[in-house]
Amino acid sequence: MAPSVKSKLRRGAVGSRIGFFGRLRAAAGHHSHTFQDSLLRLCKEPLQTLMTTTAIAIALSLPATLFVTVDNARQFESSFESFSQITAYVENDASARQIANIENQLEAMTEVASVVYISPDQALQEFIQGSGFGSALEHLAANPLPPVFIIEPKEKSPAEAGQAQQLVSKINKVAQIEDAQIDMLWLQRLRSLTQMGQKIVLALGAALGLGVLVIIGNSIRLAIHNRREEIIVVKLVGGTDAYVRRPFLYSGLLMGLLGALGASFILVIGFWWLGGSVVQISELYNSQYRLQGPGFQGCLTLVAIGSGLGLSGSWLAVGRHLKDIKPR
Repeated sequence: MAPSVKSKLRRGAVGSRIGFFGRLRAAAGHHSHTFQDSLLRLCKEPLQTLMTTTAIAIALSLPATLFVTVDNARQFESSFESFSQITAYVENDASARQIANIENQLEAMTEVASVVYISPDQALQEFIQGSGFGSALEHLAANPLPPVFIIEPKEKSPAEAGQAQQLVSKINKVAQIEDAQIDMLWLQRLRSLTQMGQKIVLALGAALGLGVLVIIGNSIRLAIHNRREEIIVVKLVGGTDAYVRRPFLYSGLLMGLLGALGASFILVIGFWWLGGSVVQISELYNSQYRLQGPGFQGCLTLVAIGSGLGLSGSWLAVGRHLKDIKPR
């Protein structure tokens, strides 16, 4: 062969080398084609895809619903400035001098932040305005309400609930005080239930997340079994494990994504449906509380979790079953 021909062939071979951006475009094109092919395969089996994604949606929506419910309970708690106010009821026959002495003793306690005195007449007026029984209360011969002290403790966190109870016992020992109670003890109990609910969310989310991995792993295992011969042919012509694995990873990712979208739809519809009833109850109690749904950020987080579980489940299934398929 003439030297000029050899040099031309050599120059042609060198000119056909693919650069970095060329390889990047080729990889992007292959990923795009694999994604479209995986989506098309799921669409060709609508019943199986629908059953799988529905199971994933239900598994994801259960802990997500409980999480949003617990978050609403936390927002409800935060709407109260204090949950540890103490109400001290003074005996009806206490004189003004004794009431002043009681106030001084309460203010002298190191655990007390502030003390507010409410006279019987002031309490009756507030009750008439708030209860709507003004006309009926006008016929009372005497004011039945006792003098009251509203006491604000210095420590208000749930961890200091035991100290609040000790302060109540200390106040009850003051002369002329008939009884002392924590006004919002029920809110402390609600906070304890909320903390317990957070732990339940974590446990339930972990269990159902494992269930999602099993569902997707089983679906990918069946897909690998149905495409066994195709995988063998690809390996015979030099296809790598990464090349063979890629379509199944996209399939798991799509199943997790579709399941998470279904779970988000369930959450949005469910909380929208319950929101009207919560508004009616809030209005009966003159409250402005509104039930908060998952929101866009919550739905986006759920979609990310579902996609991640789908990708993880497919990766585990492919890594386990692909080793068993070897060309003969």
